Amino acid sequence: MRRNGAFYLKNISGVSYIIPIGQMAADHMKSVMINAVGELIWNLMSEEISREEIIQKCIVYFEAEGDEKEIIISDVNAFLDQMIQNGMIAESMHPDLGLDLIKCIEIAGINVSFYGDKECLTDGFDAFEKKPDFENETFEKSGIRIEIVHRIVPMTLNGKTIVRNAPVNTVECEDRYLLDFSESREIMECHLKKDGSLARFYTYSKMSDSGKEILFHAIRTVFLFKALQSGIAAVHSVSIEYKNKAWLFSASSGTGKSTHADLWKKLFDADIINGDLNLIGIKEDKAVVYGLPWCGTSGIFSVKEYELGGIIFLKRNEANFIDEIPDAEKSFILQKRLISPIWDENMADIQIDLIGKISDKIILARLNCNMNDEAAIVMKDYIDSHL
Repeated sequence: MRRNGAFYLKNISGVSYIIPIGQMAADHMKSVMINAVGELIWNLMSEEISREEIIQKCIVYFEAEGDEKEIIISDVNAFLDQMIQNGMIAESMHPDLGLDLIKCIEIAGINVSFYGDKECLTDGFDAFEKKPDFENETFEKSGIRIEIVHRIVPMTLNGKTIVRNAPVNTVECEDRYLLDFSESREIMECHLKKDGSLARFYTYSKMSDSGKEILFHAIRTVFLFKALQSGIAAVHSVSIEYKNKAWLFSASSGTGKSTHADLWKKLFDADIINGDLNLIGIKEDKAVVYGLPWCGTSGIFSVKEYELGGIIFLKRNEANFIDEIPDAEKSFILQKRLISPIWDENMADIQIDLIGKISDKIILARLNCNMNDEAAIVMKDYIDSHL
């Protein structure tokens, strides 16, 4: 944590005050009178520092021993909590809240560790649960720590809005992203560290079933952010398994992705892998599709990993026929169907690089189609002829 630059320390007639300026003054945030301990803490927070470090420095500074230590610890915690509540402290993005581990999962080789209140999680992650391996130093360092906490949202540094769109508004700050899930009155905010290693959801202590479901989908946003940093992107699509490969059917909502997948299941006994969303990446020089728990309203998902055979873009038409996509357009068309968050140029570059690698390894085509059996037959014949 560190002090908010919208406040400053001022001594008036021998008494120290923390006083708001700028927007904080315009918002009528109150000044706070502080004692010697408070002044020491305020000065310590000129740079990033943890709560534990502040406590230890105060104990050393005041040479506290025995019961005096407990008094210092209590006073410091009370002061910090008051400062957070008053917006005077920007709470750090460090996992120092003393939360209990409640679940570990693995998706696409990315470890996700949940801490905090287990009652806020749905059973949507259960199929991906795994035993944590904390002896492996890369277990959490290479994954995501997701915290679910019930406390007042701390003041953060000023930022700029980079995405304003339901269901999430995104603000970029110096050391994090702030995610505001406008659809939920039970998720106050999410703070996401810029390297994707930590996401802290501030929620109310009693969450309804609908609130838990919104949290389940909100977690998708932070996972996809981390996944893209690992070179894995999400495609809005329905997937099936055919000839030991995954085939993705992608189009705008209402075009008929699910209907087309159902035709494959009816005519060719093809299993549906995921009814709404698919993760694609490169593994051992092959294009692959990873299982993930988010699947829209279909309820259909898989924990398995598949080699990716191709991505077919559907377009409604009275007749059924295939359009070959020129090489120069393939990356552009595929990029439009990706829903991974791209909040800066680096993330956009990662996505473009991945698209280029995948496009060279799979079938990319456009199927003009109606809702009849012939649509699936035409598509199958095309795939068979290119395998």
